[in-house]
Amino acid sequence: GPRARAAEERSTGGNSASPAAAAPSPTAAHRQAVEGAPDAAMEAGRTMPRAPPIPGTELSRAVDILGESSEGTVRARAASGPDSIRTEPHSYGSVDASTFRLRVGPNYKKNKRKEPSGPALCDLVTMDLLFGSRPLRRVSDRFELPDVPGVTDADTGHGHIPPVIVVNTWLPGEEPSMFGGGRGGDGGGDTYSIPLVFALSKDTLDQLRDLDTASPAVRLFSEWCRRAEDEADFRGRFKCMGMIEDVESSGVPQFIAGYNGKPALVTKSGTFTRHGGRYIEFTINVDRWGYLARKGLCALTPSFPNFVLNIGFTIEGRGDDELPEALLGGVRVANLDPDRAYVLDA
Repeated sequence: GPRARAAEERSTGGNSASPAAAAPSPTAAHRQAVEGAPDAAMEAGRTMPRAPPIPGTELSRAVDILGESSEGTVRARAASGPDSIRTEPHSYGSVDASTFRLRVGPNYKKNKRKEPSGPALCDLVTMDLLFGSRPLRRVSDRFELPDVPGVTDADTGHGHIPPVIVVNTWLPGEEPSMFGGGRGGDGGGDTYSIPLVFALSKDTLDQLRDLDTASPAVRLFSEWCRRAEDEADFRGRFKCMGMIEDVESSGVPQFIAGYNGKPALVTKSGTFTRHGGRYIEFTINVDRWGYLARKGLCALTPSFPNFVLNIGFTIEGRGDDELPEALLGGVRVANLDPDRAYVLDA
């Protein structure tokens, strides 16, 4: 597990016994960065490697010219599909929003029509993967959020809409109990924390200049930012989706494969926290989900290294004035290795 791996890395300096392992693993490298100062904050994105761009692509040229942490690079990564990056094991990249089929009108309640999403409302900035005897309750407890001029400090023109959205998912790291949640989440217990940092896309920022002419999805997002803090019903419109690529050949049990790509409303398990005007943090406590959902995810976790997983979020549209839905944001994760999570309390 993650603790055993962390202990081995401490004893070996981050290198395996193999001479070919010349560099520390990402987990060891990040631990070394804060060794001796366990409460020090790291830069967000330091515990999980991002898939590198393929040399010669537009994305590669943008990164080379503009640098890793620039407005141009953030926007270029969001605009580039999986064919612009090397899909390396245990890495992440931007998701193709059209992977997810979302609600469209007219009269969705009757027609039940879904179509591939248009561009996401937010661009992915960073992803992290942590493991500990308790969840990461606030991302700021451990991380310094990215500071990308023109992106993370953008003026949205609306006091209730910050430029940054953080989605922090708590995934139980132990077998769930049939009788209520396990010890993970609120009550402590082994937990994976997966914080994703998103920034509003340039198109979303442009649309926010005039909500009267903005798309239904942007107007709905504005309402969610305004009302979700105090209104549980509106907060509970947040939906998450997981789509395993080539699920038929992934070896995933059929009872799990049947839910591939289907959305799940985050109702009582979602917590909305506003951090001034800079960002909203939305926490998803999977330990509060139903037993079968928790059991399925627990059974799936050891198989993460075997497949590519697309994760997406959206705000549920209901009436025609709120449709079509659009992806809020997402991430494409290749062959995630849970044992390489950064251990918070090793």
